[in-house]
Amino acid sequence: MTTVVENNLKRLDLCEDCARESGAIHPSGFLAEEVLLGETPRASIAAAKCPDCGYPLESLQKTGRLGCATCYQRFSESLQGALVESQKGLIHQGKRPSRKKAGDEEWQAELKHFIAVEDFEGAARLRDQIAAKKKSTPRRTKSP
Repeated sequence: MTTVVENNLKRLDLCEDCARESGAIHPSGFLAEEVLLGETPRASIAAAKCPDCGYPLESLQKTGRLGCATCYQRFSESLQGALVESQKGLIHQGKRPSRKKAGDEEWQAELKHFIAVEDFEGAARLRDQIAAKKKSTPRRTKSP
C-alpha cells in the first residue's frame, strides 16, 4: 500500500490477511484507501512532487534521476526501495571491493588451513605471496 503524507511517499507492504485485518482492503476487494479517497495509489504517486524544484516522483520512477538535492530527502523511501532491489542492499557494493574482499577471505582461509595442519613453511610462503600481490596491485587514488 502506497500513500503520500505531507508530500512524502509512504510504503507499507502487507500480506492479504493482514491488510484485511487492518481494514486496508474493502469487502469488495479494492483497497479501502481507494474507495474512500476515490483514487488509486498510482494517482498518489503522480501527485507527489519536490517542494523545491517541482520534480515529480513519477519521473524518478521512469528515468531513475532526480531534480535537486531536496529530491533525495523527499523521495528517500522510494530511493531506498529502489536501491535494495537494484544493489541487494542500501550500501553500495562496487565490483572492485567485492573481488578484493573475496580474494582476502580465500587467502585467510588458506592461511588458517596451513596453520591448522602445522605447515608453517607453507603459511610463510603464502604470507609472502599475499604481500607481493598487494604490493604489485596498483591502488586507485583520487585526482585533486
